[in-house]
Amino acid sequence: MSQQRWTAEQCAAHAGIATSTWRDYVADHRAPAPLPGYDPGTGRKTWDAVTVRAWHAGRPGQGARTELTYLPGTDGHPVFVSAATITTATLLRDLARAHATTITRSALRQHWAERFPDDSHTPPLPRRPTTPATRRINTALHALDKLGAIRHDRRHITITDHAILTQITTL
Repeated sequence: MSQQRWTAEQCAAHAGIATSTWRDYVADHRAPAPLPGYDPGTGRKTWDAVTVRAWHAGRPGQGARTELTYLPGTDGHPVFVSAATITTATLLRDLARAHATTITRSALRQHWAERFPDDSHTPPLPRRPTTPATRRINTALHALDKLGAIRHDRRHITITDHAILTQITTL
């Protein structure tokens, strides 16, 4: 039985994407590599149809964000764990090692500024509560609370489960 060969256009049509997107995926190694050599009839690169079908079947789907991490919250619903949540968990874990399990928000702010002094890398936690970085930290604290790792109010953060905090820092 001979191998069925598909052109880039046929591969793209099967995947439901533009031919230029298919070529980008191949160049970025996100799609199967073409078969060796060129098609004798057309002189173009071709792909094994079975391989392309298998690749397409394993794709997560349009708009899927596979880089996102979710953990089950205390209520059983998934909680999104962002990079800011992981960073905040790491900072809280470090502060908890040096201090008690209750940490002030100002200590977190100071630790954040010490850890990320270069604004171009990761901005320090600002003092004004309306800035985007503060909202990211507040969102991270809310996620950590929903996961059962901490409890927090306007001034204090209490670590309630060091194991969950450590788990988050390893993501």
